[in-house]
Amino acid sequence: MNTSLRTFIKATTRTVGLTLVLGLVTTANAATDARNKLNTFFTSVTTMQGSFIQQLYSKQGKVKETTRGQLFIQRPGKFRWVYSQPEPQQIISDGKNIWIYDQELDQVTVKALDKTINSTPASILMQKSIPDSQFKVMEMDAKTSGWNWFYLTPHRKNADFKAMQLGMDKNGNLKQMVLYDKIGQKTVITFNASSNKPISASRFSFTPPAGVDVIGKPKA
Repeated sequence: MNTSLRTFIKATTRTVGLTLVLGLVTTANAATDARNKLNTFFTSVTTMQGSFIQQLYSKQGKVKETTRGQLFIQRPGKFRWVYSQPEPQQIISDGKNIWIYDQELDQVTVKALDKTINSTPASILMQKSIPDSQFKVMEMDAKTSGWNWFYLTPHRKNADFKAMQLGMDKNGNLKQMVLYDKIGQKTVITFNASSNKPISASRFSFTPPAGVDVIGKPKA
């Protein structure tokens, strides 16, 4: 299983690794403020919706693939990722199951949510709790684009990815997620999204279209 969100949901991974140089923030007040905003994002944000761009980088740092789409998240446990380019695909969590609809293949794959997501990067976006229970969190000294950056490594040794970085703007909004897999690839997901706006419940329900192949059985 892959470390990229698209990969996780589609079952193909294309994330890449990059050597990191980490530095601890030297100003205690700044570190506390940034970390408080990170925790607030994960404990106070109930919904998130907008667009994203996802780029897969090779070991040599070249872009291998760029995908675009829309996302809708409702914590805890529900989301919808709609990939529009280059291949149409939808990944939906209704809170019990993950539905993966590959429109070009006319195929739907369904898996129980609790057996699918815990060891993937998507799990951090699904939870409404501070990330420390799942990850070791380090604040970084990098201030790219004026954002605060955090480096997270999973506590679970069998996680599907090696590490991730989260970039938060000064208002505490998640702007970028960088995922590193275990074979040295990297995936960068850039968000343009708003938080805590109502999302219709229909976004998180899914019925396979007539005539498509359905692989798996949904959890009741």
